[in-house]
Amino acid sequence: MNFQQMKEMFLSWWDLVLQYRKPLMAVGGIVLGILVVINGAFFVSAYFPKSCVVCHYMDPFYAQWKTSKHASVSCIKCHSFSPVFITVTTLKYWTGLYNPRPHAKVKDSDCLAAGCHAGRIEKGKAKLGANIIFDHQEHMAKLKRGEKLRCTTCHYSIVQGEHIAVDTNVCFLCHFKGISQGQALGGCPGCHGTPTRTVEHGGFMFSHDSYLKIGVQCKQCHIRVAAGDGKVNDSHCYDCHVGRLEKKSDPLALHRVHVTYNAIQCFRCHEPIRHGEVELVKTFEVQCDACHKRLHTYQKEMYMGTGARGVPDTPSRMFSAQVACTGCHTRSVEMRESGVAYPGEKKLTAERNSCVACHGKKYDLMLDDWVRESRNLTVEMERLVASGLAAVGSGEAKSKGLAGARAMVADARANLNFLRAGRGAHNIEYAYKIVKAGYEQVSAAYRMAGIAGGPQKPAILARPSSYCMTLCHQRVGPPEKKFFKEMEVDFPHALHVRDVGIECAKCHSPEKHKMRIVTKTECMKCHHESKDIDCAHCHKAQKALYEGKVKVYGVSPKADVMAQAGTKCTECHELKKGTQTVLTVKAKCEECHSAKYGKMLLDWKQDITKRENAIAVSLEEAKEYLARSRKAGNKVDEEEALLKQAEANYLAVSNGRGTHNYRLSADLLKVAQANVEKILKEKRGKK
Repeated sequence: MNFQQMKEMFLSWWDLVLQYRKPLMAVGGIVLGILVVINGAFFVSAYFPKSCVVCHYMDPFYAQWKTSKHASVSCIKCHSFSPVFITVTTLKYWTGLYNPRPHAKVKDSDCLAAGCHAGRIEKGKAKLGANIIFDHQEHMAKLKRGEKLRCTTCHYSIVQGEHIAVDTNVCFLCHFKGISQGQALGGCPGCHGTPTRTVEHGGFMFSHDSYLKIGVQCKQCHIRVAAGDGKVNDSHCYDCHVGRLEKKSDPLALHRVHVTYNAIQCFRCHEPIRHGEVELVKTFEVQCDACHKRLHTYQKEMYMGTGARGVPDTPSRMFSAQVACTGCHTRSVEMRESGVAYPGEKKLTAERNSCVACHGKKYDLMLDDWVRESRNLTVEMERLVASGLAAVGSGEAKSKGLAGARAMVADARANLNFLRAGRGAHNIEYAYKIVKAGYEQVSAAYRMAGIAGGPQKPAILARPSSYCMTLCHQRVGPPEKKFFKEMEVDFPHALHVRDVGIECAKCHSPEKHKMRIVTKTECMKCHHESKDIDCAHCHKAQKALYEGKVKVYGVSPKADVMAQAGTKCTECHELKKGTQTVLTVKAKCEECHSAKYGKMLLDWKQDITKRENAIAVSLEEAKEYLARSRKAGNKVDEEEALLKQAEANYLAVSNGRGTHNYRLSADLLKVAQANVEKILKEKRGKK
């Protein structure tokens, strides 16, 4: 059939359509009317949950919904569909083009709608299970491992009495996949809190609390806490797709499509990960005590930080790191007793070089300090016990107070014997605590016996910070500058300690090594007292963005209109009210301008956060693509320059808090997004 014949055929058909146009229009109108009525009926019936069961195979879902907290909420409230969607779905069903695996989606906006869970994200924390505090703000307002989560990422499980309960296996998948054994993303205390109970393991009783106080990490004892790797088998991809395995190597893009856009459940693709006590450390692999009874018992107990009366368990940091005795006692020497040698008999003694080999310079000098100070502590303890014995005497106690006083001195005396035999250098912190407890015990004995005065206080107990320098930090000092995360500033130790004279215990716990106890608010009480305070000293990034002095690309930075008007930081940030948030600043906007300015600030914050999240995902995707391209030998210098510029713009806004200069921030993020899109466009073009 040639072109002319085809043209004549179409013209003849068109003549027939024109000839019978009225009957055809009538039939079309009837069909359209039937479709409208049917779909209108479907749309209206969707407000009655029982009607859903008529067409859909969903009896279990309906039954669970009926007994759940959502029983008063109709299906259409969460599973929202437009009339157009229903019409298209109906046509697909009649033509056989429908998906045999229907997937119901619940939008975040439906969950957070007014009258439902509005404000749930802003409220933040909620209790999960018996003792886990879950922060919605942390998980939903920020990217987690480069991904944007949805309400249904966690809330989807069908259980008795619940329609969309939380599946904690999702938590395990996110927190353990790709993480080293014995560790969890975010740390163990984030969910489990601080364990305080005393447990038995390997024949020893010990307290979790004592170990955590000295900074022992969970992984040092709980060496495996998860089983499974959460991998994605190719067979799961074939459940929904034909082919497409070449895209499996781009996890960020996959998660964006499957999780963020389509709310696919994690375990449709991933194998589950089990969390629990999978494997614990084996304490003291070599059990010398099986043959040699009471061999080095006191030294071992000192090393373990247990055995003293009235003193909390304090394991040595070396013991907590599972360093065996032979880790330090490395030098073999001839056995001698009372000056007499035993030919052929050898013993291992501690060697100073062992400290340097593992830790570095000056740690051998620290060991010397420990040996010297452990002797001094023993002398101080002897003086305390002698003072107590002289005060309370001996013989028959004529009163309960005197009996109690003698019992306290007896405890101090037992601790003295333990300190002598255990050699304080094995656990200098525990030796210090024994002396501290000894002073408290003898002082209590004076009071119980009704005797005025008390024992002389050991010099090392004079100030909470005394032992920090005496025992450790005179040899190995803290870093000159330490990044203070909450303040986003390098903290100068020397300035605060040497120049201002602030003691260690003012900011750090004397009980737990490295633990900072000073809060941002306490810092502010000192720093914000000055009327002439320079905010830029700590908040450099914020002030640079506010004044338009940021080093960025593709945009000519301009100061914010408030900065141009000479508005100072303290005119918006009321420092006396403590921690500053967008809500505290909102009140100042409304105070100076009007309520609509407060709403405008919140809109700025929401817009900037949305853009930052989108760019953060794209940046990670672009970095991964360029890393693969570079590894494959491709030249990506131009793309890397674009990425560097995009990242600089993104960090300028993120670090400077975009609301300090909304217009500039919006322009910077726009340029950053455009740069990243150029890189990703090339990536998508190659597929």
